Amino acid sequence: MKTFQPDPQSWKPIQALLASGLPQAMLAVGDSGSLLRLHLDALQAATLCFKPTDEGFACEQCRSCKLLAEGSHPDLWVAAPEPGKQIAIDTLRLAMEWIQYTPQVSNSRWLRIDNAEAMTVAAANAILKTLEEPPTRAHVVLHSEQASRLLPTIRSRLQRIPLPEMQMVQSMHWLQQQGVDAENSGALLRQLGNRPLRALELWEAGWLEQRQQWMRSLLDLSEQGVVATLKLAEQWSKSSDLFLIREMVLNVLADFMRLRQGLLDRIADLDYLEELRLKAPDISAEALQSNLDGWLQLPLTLSQNSNGMMVMEKLLLDWLKLWPRRKTHGIQN
Repeated sequence: MKTFQPDPQSWKPIQALLASGLPQAMLAVGDSGSLLRLHLDALQAATLCFKPTDEGFACEQCRSCKLLAEGSHPDLWVAAPEPGKQIAIDTLRLAMEWIQYTPQVSNSRWLRIDNAEAMTVAAANAILKTLEEPPTRAHVVLHSEQASRLLPTIRSRLQRIPLPEMQMVQSMHWLQQQGVDAENSGALLRQLGNRPLRALELWEAGWLEQRQQWMRSLLDLSEQGVVATLKLAEQWSKSSDLFLIREMVLNVLADFMRLRQGLLDRIADLDYLEELRLKAPDISAEALQSNLDGWLQLPLTLSQNSNGMMVMEKLLLDWLKLWPRRKTHGIQN
């Protein structure tokens, strides 16, 4: 991945904040698949740098910058949950102990907690005192995709920092810098929202080709019926890419809603627009909302029900009910 340099104009609020004195306890809100994480990287690099530029960027030449580039800076600690897990109290207790010590290289220590809404209640309570009275020469920043899920006692102790929000055209430009062609960078950002980091990750994993197979399997169900639906439920329930499949299905359901509302400029799956347009008029609005809720709740449902195949069967059989006036191979939807 190429070095990320924030846009100087959009970085000016951060530049001013650095000049006036960066808060010690901060909150950054935004999707982890957006470029927010790279903006946070740039901010922590500038904070730890020996000689930041007048624009508020790290110099990239000093010892601190080189240690960051090597991933071995002793004054940086990043805590994040493992996939599907929460941030445990033991992890943050260690972090709270670490941040009390004197910086080894830079003028301050930097503790970052990514996806902070994943902290257990006990873990969140463990950092309250540090947020209330941060040690001298220390900065703590919590990154959250859903700040409303943080405890009010946590939120009240944090100052939100004005990190830039990337426009779609800027995200497309960044993706193209990483080697994604213009057509596919646009398609990825539509399908995955304005999340270029996520788009690059999935591009490198072959998302576009895999998505074509999943889309075809899903859209054909309305003509194939129950037997095909149960077979697909068995296949998808065993897939290691289940949450990517979920993301794709949610896009399709949202596109049906957009079509019914005439919001053609917001369609995510433009390559399937004509097929979706043909299917949309016969959809039951009630079933559409129910289906959307079911897929949104999938992570929680799976955490409460160990029978993944049964969960997937219900979701896909409910998919058939989107078209209540259509008889589909032995089932009246």
